[in-house]
Amino acid sequence: MLCLAAGLALAAGCTKKESNSQPKSQADSVPVAEADPKSTGQTGPAAAVNTADDAAKACKGSEVHGPLAWFSDDYQAALDCARATSRPLVIDLWAKWCHTCLSMKTTVMVDKSLEPIADRFVWLELDTDRESNAPALAKFPPQVWPTFYVAAPKDESVQTRYLGAASIAQFRAFLAAGEKAVLAVQAGDLPEGAPLRLIRDGDRAMAGADWSAARTSYGQALSALAKDSPRRPDILVSMISAFYKSGDHAGCLDLARREMNHTGRSASAADFLSYAGACASRASKSDAPDKGVVQAFRQSALARLTQLIDDKEAFLSIDDRSDAMRIARGYLQALGDEPSARAMAERQRALIDQAAAQAPTPWAAMTFNWPRAEVHVYLGTAAELVPALQKSVADLPNEYDPPYRLAWVHYKLGQHDRALASAEKALGLGYGPRKARIQSLIADIHAARKDKRAELSAREAVIAIYKALPEGQKQPAALARAVEALAAAK
Repeated sequence: MLCLAAGLALAAGCTKKESNSQPKSQADSVPVAEADPKSTGQTGPAAAVNTADDAAKACKGSEVHGPLAWFSDDYQAALDCARATSRPLVIDLWAKWCHTCLSMKTTVMVDKSLEPIADRFVWLELDTDRESNAPALAKFPPQVWPTFYVAAPKDESVQTRYLGAASIAQFRAFLAAGEKAVLAVQAGDLPEGAPLRLIRDGDRAMAGADWSAARTSYGQALSALAKDSPRRPDILVSMISAFYKSGDHAGCLDLARREMNHTGRSASAADFLSYAGACASRASKSDAPDKGVVQAFRQSALARLTQLIDDKEAFLSIDDRSDAMRIARGYLQALGDEPSARAMAERQRALIDQAAAQAPTPWAAMTFNWPRAEVHVYLGTAAELVPALQKSVADLPNEYDPPYRLAWVHYKLGQHDRALASAEKALGLGYGPRKARIQSLIADIHAARKDKRAELSAREAVIAIYKALPEGQKQPAALARAVEALAAAK
């Protein structure tokens, strides 16, 4: 799935036995393209380095986690390494509050099938809440969390992009496309009309917020791609997101009706329908399309989601399957079927409560804090979750997210003093844009406590945090909402 900052949230992938790993057979089915020595005059992507010592010197800042050596929150060091070794730069834009990001890090990013290709790329992870990463975010903006890029080291240009969660096969296909594009650009051989170039043009248009150009490029790419291309599902997610961003909700639904059955058996299928559901909600508030058409679409989309959820062979992580259930619940509620929505929520709760209990580390268990909090609050069982969240706070004393989730649950339970104590703890640990979100929760808690002076002070603090953010992290829509909230509170 995807994590979105302002309400729309999406899904990703589980295995045959509901484990946290991806099926090996699927990973092996999509090899990363071999580098062509003739395209660069080298013996491979890293051949520009004269000696192993030169490479080690240029890339000394990376740390090995699983099969990959990551640069963490140091764009310049990663870029220097990529340039010294002529390797494509893979960028993972993530955040600690994003359950999809955490799931990707504990499933796909540790998959052993990445080991043979690990040294063909330079790997960079950027925590999007850290202000030191703002200049890089201005070049490579996140649309959702996580957003992945492959960039050419020479000019830092976007070569391909991926939104949200991926199966290991999808992620390998994304890497293959990025590597191929970088090599083709180096060789001056990426002709107009080639699917790789059309996808790249769409990705660049999305990064530049040109939704219309993105739709055009993605549409042409889909026409040129083979029907069974492993990139087709994620390109469809990018394309429907462009419709959503542009406000063309009728066009969004038309695309969803045509393509919902061509989005594969991974998180992309649920992500696609998450965007479609958001378009349906907005379209139903207008005169066109007809509300009956919208409801008919919701029925079809729900059937597709149910098929995905029930597919035990689907390439989903536990987190992704949970998110697909949450999206299905939204469709059921929109259709007025609250009993079935609650039944789906009970199913989701059982899945992620068990996954959290069996998580190998506190960090892995933190993946499920938000989806558990959301579904328990929906079901009216939030009090049952409090001990688990308290344990997460104790296990991860330096992380802001566990106390933030605990504060939100206390707030929903009407336990305002406990909520405030947890939220203030989270605020002391938080940073960047997330600090504004924590401060906003504090304002809501003060409002519930009927402390008008404290509420107004907290809402002013939210605005101050947003205004102080550097370029690359600025969130004008969130700032506007914060200003409106302050005005409404006066």
